[in-house]
Amino acid sequence: MSTSPLTGRAAGSEALWRPSLGQERHWAYQLRFPDSAAFNVPIAVLLRGKVDLDVLDRALRCVVSRHESLRSSFQESAGRLMARFLDPEDIPVVRHDLSRLPEDERIVRLRQIGSGEAATPFDLRVEPTTRVHLVTMAEEETVAVVNFHHIAFDGWSSPVFFKDLDEHYRALSAGSSLRPAPADRYVDFAIGQRRRIERGTYQGQLDHWREILASPPPPLAWPEEGRDPQAPWWAGDMAWLSLPQELCEEAQQLARSLGTSFFVLGLAIYQLALHRLTGCDRLAVGTPFAGRTAPRWDDVVGFFVNTMVMPYTFCPETTLDQLVRDTHRAVMTAHENQDLPYGVLLDSLGPPVKPERTPYFQTMFILQNTPAPKRSLGAATLATNKLVTGSARYDVTFSLGWRRGELTLELENRPRLVGQETAIRLARDFFGLLAAAVADVRSKVGELEPLPVPVTVRRRGDLQPGTDGLFQGIIGDWRSK
Repeated sequence: MSTSPLTGRAAGSEALWRPSLGQERHWAYQLRFPDSAAFNVPIAVLLRGKVDLDVLDRALRCVVSRHESLRSSFQESAGRLMARFLDPEDIPVVRHDLSRLPEDERIVRLRQIGSGEAATPFDLRVEPTTRVHLVTMAEEETVAVVNFHHIAFDGWSSPVFFKDLDEHYRALSAGSSLRPAPADRYVDFAIGQRRRIERGTYQGQLDHWREILASPPPPLAWPEEGRDPQAPWWAGDMAWLSLPQELCEEAQQLARSLGTSFFVLGLAIYQLALHRLTGCDRLAVGTPFAGRTAPRWDDVVGFFVNTMVMPYTFCPETTLDQLVRDTHRAVMTAHENQDLPYGVLLDSLGPPVKPERTPYFQTMFILQNTPAPKRSLGAATLATNKLVTGSARYDVTFSLGWRRGELTLELENRPRLVGQETAIRLARDFFGLLAAAVADVRSKVGELEPLPVPVTVRRRGDLQPGTDGLFQGIIGDWRSK
């Protein structure tokens, strides 16, 4: 049987497709660290109101039928990685009825289900990229734990998924026809990406990054105190920090006055906080770009995100406002050169690689700006909460985002290399330097000192009561493995 050299698809068949380059990197990671759940994307969904579980089950399968990436498994064939689309009925949807248990026991059991699922890695060779638990808590209270592998799902996929789930649930409940699937599919993105590489479309972007990263900084030298040398390399911990919201508003006003975004201001301050903590004058920060550079991908679930490397050199005489303008230019230039996949960058430039260290950068700075998921499922209200896997993607992941209208920080650390108190010290410095920037943006960065900022820290085990708290403070624990 003949096959396409580009897609690897058998002629006249859709059984096998060549994944995108980003998917190939996730596959390689999962194969190397099969016990890691770092690239799980588990979401807890609290539904209040009448929910028909049979209809919800069917709606879920309709959505994964609509988005093939959610029902893919992977295999290597003739030296190539191939994606195989499974039947929607192969998606595991496990039901739990906890409604007859006392309330305290229900919450304990719910948290066991959620944290256990979050911490369970995917075997991408034999199972689909989506797993679901439907948990009945009470007559009008249901929790769905939906777990995706990042190889098939990114942050911008979330609003698409929940919008489609609500529409299919409503249509199935009413017996009405379903909306047609998107004309464009994730496999089209993967195929187009490979075609552009074969044509040399990214050569100009590769030349840009070759110049920017000609002399890459050494890996960050984190303080040694608080490390756990017994932790697996992939293990992670999490803390949640909140701060006075007036500081966030003042920082947003400052960013606007400098003609830039809060993301750019935050990235500039994060670079200074890293220098202050590590003493490194040359460093680099990773940051994700959405990668959905054409409207045709707006309604598609898949892994589009691409990682950009943002190098930084500390110059003590630079004023803070100048640093922000420099960072703005660097971010805009990165936007113009964001199509080159990170994996191609690594393969082409061949940076020095040290065991257990990410090439070019070891910390990720994120400002979550994805649209909020739809807040209803039929007649029921819907609220989502991201679960914590207990695995870390990077030494430190510094993820700012809005929750219930307030800016908060999810702070993930890799205990083997960075103690949690060290990561929290980094966060406190960040907020203190942000306050100092608001007070005097013309200060020289070499003279800038953090101002005192009241910060609230929640750690593992700081639990919230009832189902409103869901899984806050619950972390999939690698120590129990």
